[in-house]
Amino acid sequence: MSKIQIKLTRDSVCAGDDMENHTKIVSITPSSGTNDTIMGIAQEYLPLVAGYGHTWDCFINDEKIAVIRGNCKELIPTVAVASFSDGSCLFFRYHSATY
Repeated sequence: MSKIQIKLTRDSVCAGDDMENHTKIVSITPSSGTNDTIMGIAQEYLPLVAGYGHTWDCFINDEKIAVIRGNCKELIPTVAVASFSDGSCLFFRYHSATY
C-alpha cells in the first residue's frame, strides 16, 4: 500500500497549550483497519492529560468517526465504515473530564 499525506489538528487541552500550533502534516501507510490507523496516530500525536474521564472526538473531513477515551485507552467507533484518502484532515476535539 502506498503512503498518503493527511493533516492533523486538535483542540488545546489547557491555556498554555493554546500558545502552540497543533497543525501537522504526516505521511502514513494506512494499516489493515481505519481504527488501527487512528489509534496509532492518536498515540503519537495527542498530548497526555493528567487524570481520567476525558475523551477526544475524532473527525475525518468533518465527519465524526470515533471517540477516544483517556490517554488512548480505548477507541469507540461511531460509524460503520471510515476511510482515509490523500489530503484528508483528521481533527481531534477535546472534552475534559466532568465530575
